[in-house]
Amino acid sequence: MADMSQLGDIIATLKSDGQSLVKDNIALAKAEIKPAAIHAGVGGGLFGGAGYLAINAATLFFLAGGFALSLWAEHLWDWSLLLSLVVGFGVLGVILLVLAGILALVGKWQVGKVEAPKATVAEAKQTVLSLKSSFQHGMRKAGVSAKQGQSDKQIG
Repeated sequence: MADMSQLGDIIATLKSDGQSLVKDNIALAKAEIKPAAIHAGVGGGLFGGAGYLAINAATLFFLAGGFALSLWAEHLWDWSLLLSLVVGFGVLGVILLVLAGILALVGKWQVGKVEAPKATVAEAKQTVLSLKSSFQHGMRKAGVSAKQGQSDKQIG
């Protein structure tokens, strides 16, 4: 009977220790993932901002700047209206692509700061190993106690 109560105590201890380890691992994961999620959110927002600005800038600057440059080129070099429009819109296209590229690089830099939760993964692996070891130890101890109980009954 004493062996069964010891086995029950071991199982209760394993259960409470396992719950504590799981709760601690969840808290560690939350603490470790939060900064990575912030960097990912900032990087994603910058990518979105780059796309939004590229679309709006392309629309507005192409129209306004393209016509302004074409009129300037037409008067400065005495070009035809068509050639002036092509040059004006082409120059603005290059400028907008450079700006979009800069925003995309900054966004990539932010997303590159995202790291895997290394401590959480290592702690989870250690927890699994500890639980396996404790379980095996408990099973060996319970197996030994059960064999002793059977041999005691056979003798008596």
